[in-house]
Amino acid sequence: MKKLFLTASIALFTTLSAQKANFGVNAGLLSAFAKVKTPVASDANSETGFYVGFFAEINAGSKVKVQPAVNYANIQNGSALQIPIMVKYYVDPKFNLQVGPQFTFDFEENPLPDYYNPTNIGMALGAAYDFSSKFFVEGRYAFQLNNHLKNMPSGYSAKINFLNVGLGYKF
Repeated sequence: MKKLFLTASIALFTTLSAQKANFGVNAGLLSAFAKVKTPVASDANSETGFYVGFFAEINAGSKVKVQPAVNYANIQNGSALQIPIMVKYYVDPKFNLQVGPQFTFDFEENPLPDYYNPTNIGMALGAAYDFSSKFFVEGRYAFQLNNHLKNMPSGYSAKINFLNVGLGYKF
């Protein structure tokens, strides 16, 4: 399944390269906030790591751009592939607000494939400020919509939300 999504990502970027687009790289701090709930208790935990990736920025109007990206995410001993597809609305020529889906796929082997879903489907909100036509700072928070646990009784859930804060460079 991971190969399918990686292939789809490459196909997406190949298709987008035919459009008027800017390309770039980004990297920064990544924080993950996990919350596990059972019928009798709940627990929360957070960990910090980093992300690095590349993106395309496609003009979709005078104040609107679409930015699909592929990021390698690493937290503690775990790693994943993040694929945010953000719609950016420029409220100012240098400042934009963002919203869009974010898909995250765990790279580690799943020890409990019948009970653990390695795919995170989320909704992301963010903002970015362009220091120049090349450099920018970005922040994004993704809320997980699906449950990491599957085939479990009602009342059991595990969700991970992500905070990305970093710098980017447009080619």
